[in-house]
Order: sequence, then structure tokens, then C-alpha cells
Amino acid sequence: MLTAATARYTAKQISAAEFAQQLLECMTEGIVFRSTYTPTWEPLRPLFAPRQGIDEIVARYDYENEYEVIHDGSGMPVDLSISGDVAYYTQRETASFFDREPVTWDMVTKIRFHEGKIAEITMFVDATPIEAAYAGPPH
Repeated sequence: MLTAATARYTAKQISAAEFAQQLLECMTEGIVFRSTYTPTWEPLRPLFAPRQGIDEIVARYDYENEYEVIHDGSGMPVDLSISGDVAYYTQRETASFFDREPVTWDMVTKIRFHEGKIAEITMFVDATPIEAAYAGPPH
């Protein structure tokens, strides 16, 4: 459901308010997003910055939709492990940011559930390839 709602929102088929309402069906109102990566290059920081609450999650989707083009891998877990109310999955993603060159990186995502909804998303990012491509001026 989350993938379908995101696709409809980024295609501008539903409004931000409708998207937020649909997110509440699968996320808690106080959803927390965090990442282990703080980019060197300032424009990338909002993609990896901590967020809390549905409105901040929608704002992150807006920023991502405007400045990131995913070429391969988003939403395609390589493996999945679930224990109690926590799930982990590994992804390899290829994307470009701000119309610059594509880069491929690996990450592990931890999802914590509360009463059947996503309450927390933590991305453990291998940022070495992103930093190599994006820490300085365009190559």
C-alpha cells in the first residue's frame, strides 16, 4: 500500500493531504525516520536528515521527488529478516541527485512496527560511494 500511495503522490494523482491520510493507514502519526549518514554535500542532507511525524515524512518525499532520480533498486529488498515487531532488509540502490551522475550504494533498513503500523525507519547507509561521487564539485 505504501508503494502504491507513494507512486500516486509522486505522479501528482493525489494531493499531499490525501497522501498523508494514506500514510496514516500504514504508519503511526509519530513515525520516526533516521539515517546513519550525514552527507558532506549540504544539498543531500535533507534526504538523510532525521524526520518525525507524517508531515515531515511527506516533506521528505517532496524533496526526494524533486532532487533524486532512482535508476534501480528502490523497494527491492535483497533479503528480509523479521523478529517480533522489527524487520530488517538489505537493498542496493542506484540513483542520481540534482541531475548529477548516478551512484550505487548498499543499505540496510530497519523497520519497527507498533500495533501493526510502521513506527520507525532507520537506514544504515554505506555512504562511501555517495561521498566519492557527491562530496565535491560535479565530475
